[in-house]
Amino acid sequence: MRRLFRRDPDPFASTRYSGIVKSYKEREKKHMRHWWQWVALGLLIVFVVGGGYGVWLYYKTQGAIQESVGGVDPADEAEPFNVLLVGSDSREGLTEEEQVELGAQAVGGERADTVILAHIDPANDHVIMVQFPRDLWVPIPELGEDKINAALMGGPERLVETVKELTGLPINKYVQVNIAGFRDVVDAIGGVDICIAEAIPFDPNTGIEVTEDEVGMVHFDGDRAIRFVRSRNFETGDFARIQNQQKFVAAALNKVTSTSTLLNPGRIVELAEIAGKNLRTDQHTTLNGIKKLAETLRGFEPERFEAYIVPNHGIGNVNGISTVEYDPVAAEVMFEAIADNESPAEVDGVTNIEPSTVRVAVYNGTGVDGTASEAAADLEEATDVATGPVDIVEIADALKTGYKDTVITYEPEERKLAELVAAAIPNAQMESGKTGAGLDVEVTVGTRFETRQLVNIVPIPIPKPGDVPDVCKR
Repeated sequence: MRRLFRRDPDPFASTRYSGIVKSYKEREKKHMRHWWQWVALGLLIVFVVGGGYGVWLYYKTQGAIQESVGGVDPADEAEPFNVLLVGSDSREGLTEEEQVELGAQAVGGERADTVILAHIDPANDHVIMVQFPRDLWVPIPELGEDKINAALMGGPERLVETVKELTGLPINKYVQVNIAGFRDVVDAIGGVDICIAEAIPFDPNTGIEVTEDEVGMVHFDGDRAIRFVRSRNFETGDFARIQNQQKFVAAALNKVTSTSTLLNPGRIVELAEIAGKNLRTDQHTTLNGIKKLAETLRGFEPERFEAYIVPNHGIGNVNGISTVEYDPVAAEVMFEAIADNESPAEVDGVTNIEPSTVRVAVYNGTGVDGTASEAAADLEEATDVATGPVDIVEIADALKTGYKDTVITYEPEERKLAELVAAAIPNAQMESGKTGAGLDVEVTVGTRFETRQLVNIVPIPIPKPGDVPDVCKR
């Protein structure tokens, strides 16, 4: 029988390479009898030295970044857990000149420039991110009511306790980075490219500007990145800033965890040095835990990612101080959903439509003077979420009176808009019919008219992968 597998002749036999290498076998006996062992030994030395340095670097960095943070309770790795991600406005690591150039002049103490609560389910890598506006007016333990960013002035423990009391959720991991660290990380990975679809006018506070000629994929080095994520020079102020931060963090994490970074020893060492100086975690969170967290958060994919801003009533004023007014009713619904590992947008019972986009007419169907105006004011208050209440474009008398029940009229294609309005008017009857020009919904007020506060938790839209504005495809 023919042997399918045969041992090849000695590949180093002198007869095999006769005429090519003279007396190879004789020289091999003298110098290369165990050539492969020398190669193996060389590789072993490389791995031992490199691995040893890697282990040393790992534990050196981990020892530098970990600190005891009260109120942080580690969770089972297989169970959903909550991470408090904090961007500190500490100027440590920035010279006075850099502080001025970056619009980050020295301030007393240390405040939280960015506060994000990330709820992660390891079973499916589903992430719910909730960002707290820095001006959110909340109760702070031992301090009374103040902006949430002031909680960090009492140390990480006070910020942790503030968020725990506000949300009713445990904090299982704590991660904090300061301004200089953010800048240095961006520089260490060679900068980050972000799609900027519209020009950004010059911000005198931070110095950021994106001209019409630059619109598209814009490259950000560390300095420019700080200017971008700290700027509130937008129509919606801090809310636009929050979206910019989430967009930037996703792009930066994607690059930090990319092959081009992980296979670059120089970058790894540089990132480790930056982490040791600027990154802080709780006593339970290791570098490996940080790596896993970064990999989980690296891409905003709509099917596994939900992003929200803490429920609020928009800009407010307390003793002359500009604040963001907390919405405790909607917040309770949101955080109870997160505690149950559910989507906040799916448990509020309301379609995910911003009330301010719904055009409403309010008609007096009772015959009592002033009823329509009062009802319109009540409806505005009941639907007033962060983006504003429903748009009441007409207030008038109905064609007939005697209504006991309030009637909501809508055209068939606008049913979802009518459902949103109906959520704020309990016991109202919904009828499909013809509405006036320029109207989405008509509300005919009856004697039993009453409102309740609308709880409408709308996630921040997350673009689908590949869904890039045309201006960024150039």
